Amino acid sequence: MRALGWLIVLASLGIAGAQDLPVEHASAKADVTVLDLTRGGSNWQLEKDLHVPLPEDYIWTASEKAVSVGSAIIYTFPAVTEQTEKHYFRRTFELGVVPKVATLYVAGPRSAKVWINGQLADEVSSDLTSPLGMHVFATDVARYLRVGKNVIAMEVVRGRGVTGFANSELVKQQTFGQVVVAKILPAAKGVIAKPLVMTDKRWKSTMTAAAGWEKAAFDDGGWKPAQSIGGIESSIELYQWNADAGLYDWPGYDGISPFLAHTNVAAAKIQASYSGRSVFQNLAALTGGSGELSIKYLADKGSDAPSLFLDFGRELTGRLEVESDSDAPVQMTIQYGESESEALKSPYLGVNVSTIPAHGVGHGSKTAFRYVKLQFLDGPALIKFKSIHVDHTFYPVEYKGSFESSDAALNRIWETGAYTVHLCMQDGLWDASKRDRGRWSGDNDISGRVVNAVFGDHYLMEDTMDRLLGEAPVTQHVNGIPGYSSYWFTQVAEYYRHTGSKEFLNRTHDRAVQLLEHIDAEFDERDLYANKTKVWLYVDWSQDLNGDTPESRRASEFEFYRAYRDGAWLLREAGDAANAEKYEKRAASIKTAADKYLLDPATGTYGPRWQTNAMAVLSGIAGPERYDAIWKNVLSQVGHSKNNPYIISPYYNYYVISAMAKMGHRIEALDWIRQYWGGMIDEGATSFWEAYDPSWYKEDFHSSLQSDNRSGYFVSLAHGWSSGPTAWLMEEVLGILPTSSGFRTVEIRPELMGLKFARGTEPTPYGVLRVDVTPSNITVDVPDGVTARVSVPASKAGTTIVVNGEEIAAESVEGGSRSVVRLPKSGHYVLEAR
Repeated sequence: MRALGWLIVLASLGIAGAQDLPVEHASAKADVTVLDLTRGGSNWQLEKDLHVPLPEDYIWTASEKAVSVGSAIIYTFPAVTEQTEKHYFRRTFELGVVPKVATLYVAGPRSAKVWINGQLADEVSSDLTSPLGMHVFATDVARYLRVGKNVIAMEVVRGRGVTGFANSELVKQQTFGQVVVAKILPAAKGVIAKPLVMTDKRWKSTMTAAAGWEKAAFDDGGWKPAQSIGGIESSIELYQWNADAGLYDWPGYDGISPFLAHTNVAAAKIQASYSGRSVFQNLAALTGGSGELSIKYLADKGSDAPSLFLDFGRELTGRLEVESDSDAPVQMTIQYGESESEALKSPYLGVNVSTIPAHGVGHGSKTAFRYVKLQFLDGPALIKFKSIHVDHTFYPVEYKGSFESSDAALNRIWETGAYTVHLCMQDGLWDASKRDRGRWSGDNDISGRVVNAVFGDHYLMEDTMDRLLGEAPVTQHVNGIPGYSSYWFTQVAEYYRHTGSKEFLNRTHDRAVQLLEHIDAEFDERDLYANKTKVWLYVDWSQDLNGDTPESRRASEFEFYRAYRDGAWLLREAGDAANAEKYEKRAASIKTAADKYLLDPATGTYGPRWQTNAMAVLSGIAGPERYDAIWKNVLSQVGHSKNNPYIISPYYNYYVISAMAKMGHRIEALDWIRQYWGGMIDEGATSFWEAYDPSWYKEDFHSSLQSDNRSGYFVSLAHGWSSGPTAWLMEEVLGILPTSSGFRTVEIRPELMGLKFARGTEPTPYGVLRVDVTPSNITVDVPDGVTARVSVPASKAGTTIVVNGEEIAAESVEGGSRSVVRLPKSGHYVLEAR
């Protein structure tokens, strides 16, 4: 996306010029009593006001793209030995003066040879065991340059690549490792300057170079122009999946979208320090004190290099920022961790060496972390730092939704879920900011509910859902996973009920129909999901629920039934009655097939699994006539199985607690929320984890977390798919459920479940909806444009409902246990049962 595109994005966010924004960029000290330091604050600046995107391009040979347009995504990691063909590039450039110092930078390939004016200037190769898929190589090349015509020639081998699953050719090109970027700066390593030459459309490329191709006099007239993939900071797509995580040492690189904001966060405390044969002076500067940190070396550094271990008090998304006041460059290592153990034992991005220029600024990689270990390897006898802090990057959005109750633990759970999602609102609505830093449709079905209910965001939600669907024609599943295609429809339906964005429906209509057609071709003649394309199936990270198994197929059938119902409704809303009717009929056929083939007649359930039965209830495959059997035989075990033989993720636990509520077991679901998500908080969580079970080992907890059919420190401690209770508390305690597009109608069914009070707000297109519940009354503030139906508990026969002091006609529901009143216009209402 070029400059015009970014302006459109910023306008859609309501972000105009700098004069409309707070400009102070002060340091915020971590306070564990407040999770989100950006909430209600003004100490931040937008990326667009701090940074001009770099002009150098990613390029590749003209004859090869990473994959052909429309090729399927396969859930595999690129092997380190794949595609080792050599790619050749050349560029001629002119110099009027040869600088005294000139540094060549190359990034992208796993190995590279670079000639300047026919002389071999550098030969490098990546560490293929490093978690960074892209490495920055730098070397001094001033001695190879000359006044007048110069020629740079490169022989490179494709980069290792990283795991990434997106229906985007640009993302595939980068994550598959088929990019290279290079430039020569007239400055020492790490110092920013205007490039003498850089990769762009003027480079030539080939895959079949003749002898002498690297010589300055070689005639490259037969070579094709290189394929320019765009500036390395020109598109949101280039910041996904940790593909650019190794560019932290690239001079001038931010890799941050212009609409994201920055604030500085100082360390909450120094967890440990090791001075070796050195002396630390003014360590308090790291935790918000005044002055500079300095390190005075008393002897040769060697293996006694001093180190610091910092705790920033909470999970953050961003990068370490180091401001040097030293008279010479400082070489240091940076290793991050979401937990102490990860930072010290096995940091996800590895132990990375960084050179901080004299009186300059350097950065670590962008990721999610709480802890940082620093080791100072080399530098002048006296090293001085103006500051070492976290450059916390975040999506500038307001908390419009709220929740508060008499239970402080539930309030913290709500807040932690909201903060977790906000951490994941980055260059897209990501699953997590450490791993995978990408858009996943299933994750978005959960985190999107929090975005709708708490932040009321439009741009990031629509951009994420649009990119998940991919470009026309749609010929493969979203993220390459059948179940995630189903979640595309459910998340869009939930978004549409909250916002009424008809423009989004119209914009995605044709591709949505294509996706439904692709899904429909996967069913057999019995209307059972048959996985005819033989792709990897995924429901949850649990035994028999990932991979093509009968259990995965059964649960996927229920997910598709839910998607067909929501998809048909969206098509009807978009004015496509013919396709709406088609998929309504298909949904009915699927339900008939599920009743006939997938129900266990002996138990009246859909097998023993929580996930499968929960989705049967939520989708409507299992009607009220099945609830007693499913509860008795399956879901009554929730919260009572000390050593559950089947893992269930926080992701699918949201569907479990939602199914429990739908069946009338809200109190039991709330108990599970306290036990499960409250358990994470009791273990020190400041954001919700990708995986958890209350029975897992507590000592070195991070190494015991299980996800992706593995366990260990790679598991994310801030995962948007784990934020379900934040939405659930608003849906089931406050009872707020929009029932038509754009919140024009809403069902409000509050239930205290033993709480003394609960109150909160939720954004609508017409303003904020407020609900305040006590045992004696329900208070509702309805914005203009919203019609509300409020369900009031009726504890005895003959109960009357009084609204603002006047008795009003009410509809008896739920076997007489509740009475529903309609509030047809805006206003402040106090409802009582008498």
